[in-house]
Amino acid sequence: MSLRSFFIFISVVTAVSSQTPASKPLPKEPLERYDNPPPLAPAVATSPGLISQFGPYTSYQVNVNANGNNIVGDAANEPSICVDPTNGNKMSIGWRQFDSVSSNFRQAGFAHTVNGGRTWISDSVLQHNVFRSDPVLNSDSAGRFFYLSLLESFFDDLWRSLNGGQSWGNIAPAYGGDKEWFTIDNTNSAGHGFQYQSWSSDGNNFAGRQFSRSTNGGVTWMNPIDIPNSPAFGTLDVDSNGNLFIGGVNLESGQIWCVRSTNAKIGAATPILDQSTAVNLGGHIVAGEPINPQGLVGQVFLAVDRSGTRTNNNIYMLASVQTAATGSDVMFVRSTNGGQTFSAPRRINDDPVNPAKWHWFGTLFVAPNGRIDAVWLDTRNAANNTNSQLFYSYSFDGGNTGSLNLAVSNSFNPFLGYPNQDKLGDYITIVSDNTGANVAYAATFNGEEDIYYVRIVTPSSHLGNISTRSFVQTDADVMIGGFIVQGTEPKTVIMRAIGPELTRFGVPNALADPTLELHNRAGALIASNDNWQTTVIGGIIGSDQVSAIQNSGHAPSQPSESAIVATLPPGNYTAIVRGVNGTTGVALVEVYDLDANIASILGNISTRSLVQTGADVMIGGFIVQGSGPKTVIVRAIGPELTQFGIPNALADPILDVHNSTGTLIASNNDWHTTVIGGVITSDHVSEIQNSGHAPTQPSESAIIATLLPGNYTAIVRGVNNTTGVALVEVYDLQ
Repeated sequence: MSLRSFFIFISVVTAVSSQTPASKPLPKEPLERYDNPPPLAPAVATSPGLISQFGPYTSYQVNVNANGNNIVGDAANEPSICVDPTNGNKMSIGWRQFDSVSSNFRQAGFAHTVNGGRTWISDSVLQHNVFRSDPVLNSDSAGRFFYLSLLESFFDDLWRSLNGGQSWGNIAPAYGGDKEWFTIDNTNSAGHGFQYQSWSSDGNNFAGRQFSRSTNGGVTWMNPIDIPNSPAFGTLDVDSNGNLFIGGVNLESGQIWCVRSTNAKIGAATPILDQSTAVNLGGHIVAGEPINPQGLVGQVFLAVDRSGTRTNNNIYMLASVQTAATGSDVMFVRSTNGGQTFSAPRRINDDPVNPAKWHWFGTLFVAPNGRIDAVWLDTRNAANNTNSQLFYSYSFDGGNTGSLNLAVSNSFNPFLGYPNQDKLGDYITIVSDNTGANVAYAATFNGEEDIYYVRIVTPSSHLGNISTRSFVQTDADVMIGGFIVQGTEPKTVIMRAIGPELTRFGVPNALADPTLELHNRAGALIASNDNWQTTVIGGIIGSDQVSAIQNSGHAPSQPSESAIVATLPPGNYTAIVRGVNGTTGVALVEVYDLDANIASILGNISTRSLVQTGADVMIGGFIVQGSGPKTVIVRAIGPELTQFGIPNALADPILDVHNSTGTLIASNNDWHTTVIGGVITSDHVSEIQNSGHAPTQPSESAIIATLLPGNYTAIVRGVNNTTGVALVEVYDLQ
């Protein structure tokens, strides 16, 4: 999908979302209740545990016996996953365990892994023949696991594991009620280690009171208190300062809410829920729909960014909601002001709007680096509109834009294997880290309801194949290109200085004979060339390079042009282009990555040159390489150069960014004033300030943008056709 199509699509979705029908009544009775005794004959037959491969994504069955085998005739759903933050290979998943599909009686199943989810070990349930439901797992900063479980009485109790989920011990009763969720404050705030729990207003033993807190690791809990507007079916999270946020839907009105407490982190104080904000997610939470007849289509998932980056303390809410009379979409909003207000709803699933399709069980998590991950079950590829696949999407820019949706599982029929209860549960869960997502979901790949784990590695992108075209003069007005090799491994690149070849592209006054120098961070000359068919031995160049240049696929077309192939260790480098014997003209400096499979990348690109008018403005090119979007800041610097002794600095640079078709997608003149349009949909001043790359002078320009893979061009010119020396830069913000 092109950027233009993407933004047209989003605007259409916003319009559709604003015309949602009236909400349907939500269940007023508890969704979890004892209605069958334990089965007289639990399932005992086994078959091999299932591994389901879909392209690069492998789903491993979790609800297996001690020998790793599937139990034929049982059922499992509502998985909740927790991950050890000190060792990501250690995880545990809990679920509703039905020992036979003949009975709706369920128990608290659990399994653990020590090898990143490739094998799972499940020995038992928390308590045999004790009715339990709504499993919710979490971990604290020390790697202790916690399991909150709903009992037949609509009270909860809390269990803890000190060995990565291998065994569990009952800590204490934990109040609670139907559809309970809890979170743990793992920040360095005053509330570090506190646990916060909320539950539904129905299936409730406390006259509708829905919130409790533990300040001692779950050993004791405060008497429950009311939550303003009674949000249910929603999760909780804390920001980096320990402020608590609760999401959910009012079961009477259908209104979705975000509720805040700024003093819940103070152990001696009774929590005050001091802010309650109505949230528009573009649709309604629904239950009892054809895709999940006796369950929910989705719940309200709330997550807070604690990355310390420019999106720190953003609050995100996501849910599978009904935006038309039938079907459902995964919708997302964000708050950048502590939950006071939220953005317009944005549709995450990127298939054409179709009310016959279901995008259900949507959930999200924010990785430590600020990346937002979302997963859901999706019927877009099913002719019957019911067979479902697990889908994934992510965002690196606080949800302003998102990746194209990725299918990450095989298709399955969600109606198979119902355990005397016509639903696949009410939720799936996800926990993310900086490189990907750990997902626990229910599926029927082997003809019955089972729990699966899949590791989704987030597709990566990087900057590459850098180029800048400008007018090359003499002395301080030669062209100077800078780049960084980022990573731990050496990177092989080819650098080129192109002049005469530009003539056939209609560029006038091309530099007839460009020379090229490469300097390291210390300023030492480490390689040079004049005429690529003659290698200059010296510095890091120890042998003839003509064959290497020819074999690279990037040999210049003219013999007077220059090229260097070099393998560079991580660090900063500068390429200088000048004309032989002080000649001047338009030239192009380029750096191409010849080691695409090496982990190190090119990044943080800059070029300094004289900016003139017409065809002699400065034009910087870069490529976002990979399969995912990349968030960058592009800068045009002029007056700041004066303090470094550079004469004739461009007083007021203007910056334009174009895509591969030449379409203008972003522009700026004076970074303190955001120009809305193209890929820029909101004010970016605070983001530029928080990026660590804000220009020092108000007349300089900057643009932050999240760009899909492709070719981009940054053009720098002077206001009112003024001229002078300027610097164009592109920094990778991820």
